[in-house]
Amino acid sequence: MNSHNTQESTTLFRIFVEDTGHREALRELISSYFADSGFMLYFGENFWKGEREQSAVIEVYGPESLRGIITVLATKLREVFNQKAVAIAEHNDRVSFYYV
Repeated sequence: MNSHNTQESTTLFRIFVEDTGHREALRELISSYFADSGFMLYFGENFWKGEREQSAVIEVYGPESLRGIITVLATKLREVFNQKAVAIAEHNDRVSFYYV
């Protein structure tokens, strides 16, 4: 098994947005920002103040310098999908990628 360890701290960015049912448009918009890299997209349920809504979580690993792109994408998601708010979470860590 081959692995690649990052030498520097890698940031996991998560963007939380409501799943408005326009999943293909969401995929296309995210892909336009990360065409040369990658991302994870999860769909599930979010609970806020006793209310349940469908949600999407976008995960992107990369250097802290991605913060600007992440912020621009989150702003675009809020505008395009008419959201009151879009949340961004960050976690810094060392990441190992295993090629099996």
